[in-house]
Amino acid sequence: MIAKLHPAPSVAGRSGWLAWARRILLFAALWWTLTGGVADSWLIGAPVVLACSWLSLVLWKDTPFSPSGLARFLPWFAYQSLVGATDVALRAFNPALPLHPGLVRHQLRLPSGASRVTLANVVSMLPGTLSADLVGEELVIHTLEVGKDMHQMVRDLEPRIAGLFGLRLDPGKQEPDKS
Repeated sequence: MIAKLHPAPSVAGRSGWLAWARRILLFAALWWTLTGGVADSWLIGAPVVLACSWLSLVLWKDTPFSPSGLARFLPWFAYQSLVGATDVALRAFNPALPLHPGLVRHQLRLPSGASRVTLANVVSMLPGTLSADLVGEELVIHTLEVGKDMHQMVRDLEPRIAGLFGLRLDPGKQEPDKS
């Protein structure tokens, strides 16, 4: 099967050029961070940055992105990663701490598409959790401790993911309290 190549994204108008500029800056900053700012790396880095920018515009052409949402998301993610990693490390070094693995189903408020996939991927990056499936309106999460309130974690995460995409959550879709 031959993959169909998409034409280059339209950059007509001010917003098209801004989208290109934002992505080039984002991928250039990522490249600079990954290479430690080594100037020689730009021989390879410049084409990679341009290719990644183009691909992101092609693959995410209809997906909005909010840099301010990213700025609000990153500190939360760093903190949650630290707390979760500490918990997992404590359990690894102290086998007496109980593990109660299991699956938790959570009703999602995010619209289907990139925002839900991002949510599922972020949940999998947090220690002690793994997104097992996206089924209809639900995210199935495998957790090491079913006693932890996974619903509260996802309720806290959903507006942050929505902020990444410049979305508003549907206030009518609230997860019922599981108390």
